[in-house]
Amino acid sequence: MAGRKKLDRVSLHARVERGTGDKLKEIAQILGYIYNDEGSTGQLLDAIASGELILIKSKQ
Repeated sequence: MAGRKKLDRVSLHARVERGTGDKLKEIAQILGYIYNDEGSTGQLLDAIASGELILIKSKQ
């Protein structure tokens, strides 16, 4: 039996405000970036970095 395919990935650690991680997972799930039945922040960040997902700053 073959093991899990090794992905060419890099780990990223960031310090953010409390709740930001959960908010990012929620955004990822809403946009369809899902892994193990929850939002995938890694896929979300990959989409932003590759230009697949464009961010627009709100006026606040």
